[in-house]
Amino acid sequence: MTTLILDRPDYHLCLQDGLLHLSHPERNARLFPLGDLERIVIGPGITLNSDLLLRLAEKGIELIAVGRRGCAHLFNPQTPPNALRLLQYRVTLQEDCRAKLVMQLITARREGQNRVLKRLHAEPLPPLPTEIHHSLMLDEAHLSHHYWQAWHHALPDSGFQGRQRQPPSDPINALLSLSSTLEDQALIRPLLAEGFDINLGLHHSTGYRRHSLLLDIKELTRATLENHILDLWQQRQLTAEHFTHNDSACRLTRQGQQIFYTDWFSWLASRRQGLRRLARLCRHLLEREARYV
Repeated sequence: MTTLILDRPDYHLCLQDGLLHLSHPERNARLFPLGDLERIVIGPGITLNSDLLLRLAEKGIELIAVGRRGCAHLFNPQTPPNALRLLQYRVTLQEDCRAKLVMQLITARREGQNRVLKRLHAEPLPPLPTEIHHSLMLDEAHLSHHYWQAWHHALPDSGFQGRQRQPPSDPINALLSLSSTLEDQALIRPLLAEGFDINLGLHHSTGYRRHSLLLDIKELTRATLENHILDLWQQRQLTAEHFTHNDSACRLTRQGQQIFYTDWFSWLASRRQGLRRLARLCRHLLEREARYV
């Protein structure tokens, strides 16, 4: 199965005799059999019609639109009955239970990031304070500063000074932000399949257009993600030449996008089973804690 990546603006996609028709004012038109496609990734400035959207949904072909400040994802969700979501709502309202799960989440993130720091030959993150009066938000800010400073010292030629999300200021920040956005799409399906409400998190607050549970679960996968970014950079699959600076933002060039997306979806295929296991483990953990609520 193939991933079709379109990073140039002005493409138009539509159906023609059951095939995907691809047209561009400066390029020859092309036809693709839909049966050969697993997903389509498009950038800004590309148009497509509703007939194509419906056919993609019918055939289970993912459509991912990646912009500078976000990502849209079209797929057919398959969700079980409401039992797990009702448990999730109940646990969220029980402060003691919620706090226990949040601490487990932050501890797991710290352990994962310490493995990354070991790779960078940096000092590990300090333990989280156990005193009740401590602010978890301040503790996290301290750990985050320690962690990203280690990256700064370990990657002196990358231009990385610290974590800057929007707009990303250097290649490492650009890769971190893009990978984090795509990780949302990787986690949505397995979490919905287990029955979670992805808008209701335990640690990250619920808000407008905010999939709070995804932000929670990404705490468990971020070390894996960050290790992969280090692989891309340190093995020179991506270098400074694959990035451009426009409007104070660092972005992948077209060549860089082709390298990155090809690698990303190949890597994602190898992770799918593990992400399903992670979603299942989170469900079992929530069900276990809900017994005591």
